Amino acid sequence: MKKSGSSENEKMGLFGKIKASFSGRKFRGRMYITTLTAIVFVMVFVVNMLVTKMNIQIDLSSQKMYTLTGDTKKLVSGLSDDITIYFLAQTGNELELFKKIAEKYDGLSDKIKLEYKDPVLYPTFAKDYTQDEVSENSFIVVDNTNGRAKYVGYNDMLVQEMDYQTYQTNTTGIDVEGELTSAIQYVTSTDLPVMYVVEGHGETAVGSVFKESINKMNLSIKNIKTISATSIPEDCGILYVNAPTTDFTEEETTMIKNYLASGGDMIATVNYKTPGLKNYTSILEYYGMELVNGIVFEGNMDRLYSNNPMYLLPKVESHEMTSKAASAKVPVIMPQSIGIMAAETTRSSLTLTPLLTTSESSYAKDPKNITTAEKKSGDINGPFNIGMAATETYNGTDTKVAVYTTEFTFDDNTLSYGNLDLLSGTISYMLGEGSSTLSIPTKSVAQEQIYPSQAEGLAWGGIIILILPAAILSMGIIVSLRRRKK
Repeated sequence: MKKSGSSENEKMGLFGKIKASFSGRKFRGRMYITTLTAIVFVMVFVVNMLVTKMNIQIDLSSQKMYTLTGDTKKLVSGLSDDITIYFLAQTGNELELFKKIAEKYDGLSDKIKLEYKDPVLYPTFAKDYTQDEVSENSFIVVDNTNGRAKYVGYNDMLVQEMDYQTYQTNTTGIDVEGELTSAIQYVTSTDLPVMYVVEGHGETAVGSVFKESINKMNLSIKNIKTISATSIPEDCGILYVNAPTTDFTEEETTMIKNYLASGGDMIATVNYKTPGLKNYTSILEYYGMELVNGIVFEGNMDRLYSNNPMYLLPKVESHEMTSKAASAKVPVIMPQSIGIMAAETTRSSLTLTPLLTTSESSYAKDPKNITTAEKKSGDINGPFNIGMAATETYNGTDTKVAVYTTEFTFDDNTLSYGNLDLLSGTISYMLGEGSSTLSIPTKSVAQEQIYPSQAEGLAWGGIIILILPAAILSMGIIVSLRRRKK
């Protein structure tokens, strides 16, 4: 009997424990966690369903590879013509990256339609629009209103560089948006401006990146030997003079002045040899700009690059030419610049505006007598203008002249910095509001780089080498002391 009572008590005790487990603090805590987990799970499930149903996508790539730029969106929003983008690829073999970017155009405006054309099923389709040999995963952009068309080849949308260690070609960038936007500009533009590049005076040759950038802005590039020309051609939209090393003749000088006086526009670069070119500098002086005879060194560590006082990171001043460069993520770099300043007296019809400036800590050295980078007595004190614009309105005629003070302003190496935006902004300003000169930067597939100034490099070096280890050591000492006290 005693045994039976004991068994009953054990059963009651077991049920009591079970009952208590459903009513105690631990149970309520478990129920709270379980309920919260279930709610979160349901929310995630519902959000996932909605995102899938609404086709919402977020571009998480560092280069925003699948996101169209504001410039492209602005261009597309202003379209009045009906555009068709034909994607030429075999069904099932479309490059996903190209496809997704092209679909973004189709979703931007009802003026743009994306169509797929399989070259196997439609072998003669492309011949109606281009005589080029068509490659797989290429595009044809057609303006259905005026009938103009432009072919964008597969290789045109890849930026490739040779690895001289392995002698293999590597793809370093994708330029789908740049090429498609350029093609839309091209087919919708009735008149394409021409840039004439002056040659015959030891000018710095324009590089392939410069030419590609100009082509993407839908400008034609032509060379002109002013020594043998009788006048600047009438179709010249912009005259480009890139740091000549020998002087112009008086006849050439007069010819260029006449072109500018009749409403011409000019982009000019100079170097430390320019002050010795009497006739060339007379053109700049006629438009109120005088050169400083000296190479500029920057004394402010925040305003120089890679610990080199001749590699300037200038302040980008406010102007229509510089607005894109000012908002760019990478700086404008001006290696080996000289100074330029406004003349004390100029014509009342002239307006001079600084575009790029150095700091008050900058100084200029005579290029024939540089023995040290340190500032010495006799050096010319800054600040300096290293980019300047002159505009003149006279008798209803507008003239625009932009001068940048290094031959490397639009060099292939500097155009990977904010200098490309400076070039695009300068050309857009020169050609006026009616022009369409967008140049969408290539999107890199290589590891993203940062461009620190010397001061930023020193600051981060100090944090990593000194402050961070000291903080970790201090935390270790504090924890150790607390444990000893316990």
